[in-house]
Amino acid sequence: MAICTFCGNDMIHGTTCSEERLRIGGLDYEPIRWGEEKGYRFQYMTERCGDCNVPKGAVHHHGCDLEQCPACYSQAISCGCMDDCAPTNAPAPAPAPTTSPATAGNRAIG
Repeated sequence: MAICTFCGNDMIHGTTCSEERLRIGGLDYEPIRWGEEKGYRFQYMTERCGDCNVPKGAVHHHGCDLEQCPACYSQAISCGCMDDCAPTNAPAPAPAPTTSPATAGNRAIG
């Protein structure tokens, strides 16, 4: 089982990844769908992506070998643009736990 860390779907089933816009470097981009890559063509375009198994017209699972970066149009897994990207409606990260003054000096004994 290969679970996409971006959308939570199992990639083996060939369901599309999140269709949300991607925030890269403070700008929002539409993800590039399988079969709609810009600037290069595959010699043999298949009905499904050979890496993440999505059908033509669907959004690649982020981290797919064949996904194209919507910011620079290079291979997404190697360009670096998408290293910290998230869907534009992604929940804010949870705040870091704080130490209360009452427990700040406590140490384990033993």
